[in-house]
Amino acid sequence: MLILTHHNADIDALSSAYVLGNFLKGFGNKVSIGTSESVARQCKKIVELACIDVEIDPDCNNYNYIAVVDTSSYEQLKTVKNLKKVNLLIDHHHGNEIEARVKIVDVDAKSTSTIVYEILKRRKYSFNEVERKLLAAGIVSDTAHLRFANSRVLRALAEILKDEIELRDVLALITVEEDISDRIACLKAARRMEMYRFGDLIVVFSRLGSHEAIASRALVKFGADIAIVMAKKENELRISSRAREKVVKRGVNLAEIFREVGKYIDGYGGGHDLAGSCNGKVKSYKEVRNFILSLLVKKLGKFKRVKV
Repeated sequence: MLILTHHNADIDALSSAYVLGNFLKGFGNKVSIGTSESVARQCKKIVELACIDVEIDPDCNNYNYIAVVDTSSYEQLKTVKNLKKVNLLIDHHHGNEIEARVKIVDVDAKSTSTIVYEILKRRKYSFNEVERKLLAAGIVSDTAHLRFANSRVLRALAEILKDEIELRDVLALITVEEDISDRIACLKAARRMEMYRFGDLIVVFSRLGSHEAIASRALVKFGADIAIVMAKKENELRISSRAREKVVKRGVNLAEIFREVGKYIDGYGGGHDLAGSCNGKVKSYKEVRNFILSLLVKKLGKFKRVKV
């Protein structure tokens, strides 16, 4: 069996794949974990704790059962070889496009780790301490340190932690000091920033060669209500966005917006209400920016540009 997850696999993706894999091994299956392109640097402590061996860009012809976790589009698996059929899909993102024999998509769960925990709990699976730490790490990281968690997620996290694991230990597991390339990218994004006001909301755009997700998070910390960062890599355009919670009350859902942007750039987009992203073909920065602005106008009304 092969458990696949999205390119640059994050903590939630790797943790849910690892625990699901251990469950499947209990039935005598040989299970491998694979991802497209790379594993995110933030997963370093997770990989070391659980001794996870990840196959980069695996060949699906070498397996007779394919499961996909925490992945909403084929675009996120495009470097995986010979992916023709998916037997099982487990995901929590809006607008999942992947076809599977068994498809479990639950947006309310907020993380794939929550879904995997609930499924295996019903199967009376006995989680060991490492598995509990990884599932807790997946939940905490994908809910922005529980800022986006609902009562269901908090209940699952409390069950996972029991009286055996301290939340501070989970936080230490997902905390990775930003290296100099991350910090340089954030500063470059700030320097190249364009700012627009929709009433009392501040929307910013920027451009980089990489690190778009880190930079969009940083721009929100700097003061933006919505931050959108584009990165061109060869023939691919990647866009990452983050937003403050108050924009949801104004009718903005970044997952919905970036599904439309994904189509516009002949690719695919989605994500969460406060964290949208998309990948597709390269188009001019101004053209894509103007398209995103037109989508925001439908939700927020008129805007004016602010000189930076």
